[in-house]
Amino acid sequence: MQRFELSEVKINQIMTKDVITIHPEDTVEEAVKKMVERDVECLPVISNEQILVGLITFRDVVTKFLYHSAANKDMKVAEIMSENISTCSPDCTLLDVAKIMKNKNMRRIPIVNSDGKLIGLLTNSGLSLIGWNL
Repeated sequence: MQRFELSEVKINQIMTKDVITIHPEDTVEEAVKKMVERDVECLPVISNEQILVGLITFRDVVTKFLYHSAANKDMKVAEIMSENISTCSPDCTLLDVAKIMKNKNMRRIPIVNSDGKLIGLLTNSGLSLIGWNL
């Protein structure tokens, strides 16, 4: 078996490609239901054109929805999602992405193409599967 240097591994080789997503106009209740049913901690928020516009996490739900509001069932994802999030391209190396995630204290990073379309997601648990802990 050929040995690869982790600094040369491209993100598109290890990222999750079948990413579960949500739209900004969906309700927070729908987002939570999807997270629980699919056993994920975050959902990239995409436009109808598949462009990444934000990210919603369980932490967002707790801190921005449950803790500070009356848990309005009609509240939209767009109202509590994180925007202007760091992303990387599928051609970034594992080492580059690990540095970004560590320096910005990130648990996950969306992978987007040159048009800004979401094509994957890399999480710190995904990194731990290959022996990297951030």
